[in-house]
Amino acid sequence: MASEPVAGRGQRALWLRPIAWLWARKVWISALVGALLIAMTVYVLWAIKDLPDPSQNVLAAGDVMVLDRNGKLIEDWSPAGHYHVTLTLKEMGSYAPKAVLAAEDRNFYNHGAVDPLSTARAAWVDITSGGLHQGGSTITQQLVKIQLLTPQKSITRKVQEIVLAIALEQRYSKDQILGMYLNRVYFGHGAYGVGAAARTYFNRDAKDLSPAQAAFLAGLIQAPAAYDPLVHYELAQERETYVIQGMVATTALSPEQADKATKEDVKSELHIQSTARQSKAPHFVDHVLVDLENLFGSAAVQQGSIVVRTTLDLGVQQVAQQAVANGVHDLAGFNVNNSALLAADPKTGEIRAWVGSADYGNDAIGGQFDVVLSPRQPGSSFKPYVYEAALRDHKITWSTILHDKLTNFNGYMPRDFDNGGMGDIKASTAILYSRNIPAVQVAQMEGITKVIDLAHAMGIKSKLAPYLSTAIGASDVSLYEHLQAYQTFANQGQRIDLRVINDVQDSSSHSVLKYENPTSTTVLTQSEAFQDRDQRQRQGRHPGLVDHGLQPGHRHRRVGRQHSAERRWWTDPRVRRKRRPHHHEALRKRAPDEHAELVLATRWRSPGL
Repeated sequence: MASEPVAGRGQRALWLRPIAWLWARKVWISALVGALLIAMTVYVLWAIKDLPDPSQNVLAAGDVMVLDRNGKLIEDWSPAGHYHVTLTLKEMGSYAPKAVLAAEDRNFYNHGAVDPLSTARAAWVDITSGGLHQGGSTITQQLVKIQLLTPQKSITRKVQEIVLAIALEQRYSKDQILGMYLNRVYFGHGAYGVGAAARTYFNRDAKDLSPAQAAFLAGLIQAPAAYDPLVHYELAQERETYVIQGMVATTALSPEQADKATKEDVKSELHIQSTARQSKAPHFVDHVLVDLENLFGSAAVQQGSIVVRTTLDLGVQQVAQQAVANGVHDLAGFNVNNSALLAADPKTGEIRAWVGSADYGNDAIGGQFDVVLSPRQPGSSFKPYVYEAALRDHKITWSTILHDKLTNFNGYMPRDFDNGGMGDIKASTAILYSRNIPAVQVAQMEGITKVIDLAHAMGIKSKLAPYLSTAIGASDVSLYEHLQAYQTFANQGQRIDLRVINDVQDSSSHSVLKYENPTSTTVLTQSEAFQDRDQRQRQGRHPGLVDHGLQPGHRHRRVGRQHSAERRWWTDPRVRRKRRPHHHEALRKRAPDEHAELVLATRWRSPGL
């Protein structure tokens, strides 16, 4: 009975030991806490010295230096020469500020510098989706990003962002912060601030924007390059709808006003002004900016002070641009006035040349529109997927006899350009002469869904219609994804994702992103890939045929064709070092130890011209 109090005292003594240890060292602990508080105070005072001043007309953005793979300058993407108009909040009108709030921070006036719930939600979405898909930063945090910070992603940087955001809200009112943000945020096409954006996109003052136009502009802020209406109008329109819904949720618009705004034809109201842009590969740089936005967010890209070493080879790019220009000139008699070309190393996925149009500055052909990313029918260039699927599943061999004669495939009757047929021919002859009816027959034998599955596995991302007409190129694909899939053939069945960035450095020359050892996915065995590649090389040695290869020593022939001479596709996976190169052949004048470039090109007559 007497031992229990002793045990109790012993337990209490053990519990008190940590407190006694801390008390004995109270002087040192107090000194440490004091030092930390002093350090934090000094840091905050040092950090807030560069906070933006709403009374100053300052465009806070640094350069994004885009270099080729050899360190040569492609473009100095910077605010110099870009359009900027400073306005007061009242001069921006009633709709533009409310639209931006609906798009970026609906509770801006109700929370502090940081919104914990939005941050937690965004972090959860990014973690579960494996990428940067959800924005959780308040407008105050975004202003800090575009004004003061580098694109580096780290816990330290996030803490710095929060500290600066809190300091900013301590110094300025919500209206001042919103005004600074609206005058500095980037909307694309060289327009910084809502005043410049209203002029650039709609040729009007910000105060005169309609609710639909204001919502359209606000939707661009999240990713100006990715939502560029010249290239991705449908995505920009989806963002506009999202913003309009947000304006209803925040009572900026009534449901009736929102319905009217949704029905407004914003596309017909766009009058995007050309910029005096100096770039050796403008469409390529646009895609680099899209990738940077996806990796670091649009605010980090706008803040700039980034050096991006890309995969492009300016030597190859120059030859590619000349090849496109020569091709358009030679085909002018066939009403061809535009062209695009994409070249990549199939072993690494590195894009070496990117020509999005024949002339970026030519508004008559819509030169700023990037046809490399524009879906269009691939025509006969889709046939290799059909034959490869059937060969892989042992539905045919190259010796299988196919019937090249008018055939009714359950109501679908494909024809060739000659409206005739060659009778019973081998599969090797059918693809050699790019005959349509045998290709559809093979697709029926294999099953069009299996053909589509293979095309998707090889890199096609567009939705392909499950109809036999897809076998001869009736479903739209982009030049970019078509090259992605074709390089799987060239790389012995290994798919390596195309990419444009090798390395990203911040203003302190610290590497914040570096691509090394690209991963590959096995889609075809080496023997399966060889069957198609060998057959297409045989095509290249057959003179005068309309086929899938660019033949050495011969004028370039089409791979696929739609609507007469309006659209034509070419591809060539080989290296040539022969006589003076002609057009695309110049791209393959490479050293023996370098990888061959896989080239895909299309030429067409721009609609309505």
